[in-house]
Amino acid sequence: MVHVFNPGPGKIPDDVLKEAQSELLNFGGTGMSVLEISHRSPEFTSLLNESSALLRELLEVPDSYKVLWLAGGASGLFSAIPLNLVLHKEDVVDYIVTGSWSKGAAKEAEKYATVNYVIPVKSDFTGVPSQDEMKFTEGARYVYYCDNETVSGIEFKFVPETTSTLVCDMSSNFLSRPVDVSKFGIIYGGVQKKLGSSRFSCHDH
Repeated sequence: MVHVFNPGPGKIPDDVLKEAQSELLNFGGTGMSVLEISHRSPEFTSLLNESSALLRELLEVPDSYKVLWLAGGASGLFSAIPLNLVLHKEDVVDYIVTGSWSKGAAKEAEKYATVNYVIPVKSDFTGVPSQDEMKFTEGARYVYYCDNETVSGIEFKFVPETTSTLVCDMSSNFLSRPVDVSKFGIIYGGVQKKLGSSRFSCHDH
C-alpha cells in the first residue's frame, strides 16, 4: 500500500484504476474507449449523471444547485468567476488572500472588477484571519477565498460570514470533510486532489 502526503494529485484506489484500465478499450460495451465516445452519447450522459448524483449524495448538494464538470484545472476559474458574476469593471469584489492561490485569483480578477482585499496582503502567509479582522464591502458582487492554501499550509476552520455571494476554491480539501453547500454561491476545485484524475474541475453552484 502506498500513502501519499504531498499536496499534489492524490492516489487513485487500485480497484478504480483497474476498472478504468479494463474499460479503456471498450467502455460499457460500446466497442470504443471512453476517450473516443461522443460527449452527447447515451453512455457518456449516463456516466456524467451517475457521477453528479454520487457527488450530490456525498456532499448533500441541494436540488437548487447545479453540478458542472469542466475540462481544465481550477485556475481557469480565476477568470471565469468574475466574468460570470461581475457586470461592470467598477463592481467591487472581496478577496480574502491567505496564500498563493487566492493571491493569484485576486490578481486575475483585477482585470474584470475592482478588487477589495478584505485583509492586508502580506509577503509571508502565516494564518487565517478571524471573522472580526475581515473588512467586507457592503454590496460586493461576491466574496472569494481559498479554503486550503497548500503551498503555505493554511486551512480555514470556519466558513466566513458575509451577506454577499460566497465563492470558495476547495481544490485541495474537496470531499475531505462535510460541507454545508447552502452557505456558498459557488464551490469549485480541481478534482485531482481528492476526487479523480488531473485536468478536470468540478463546480457546485
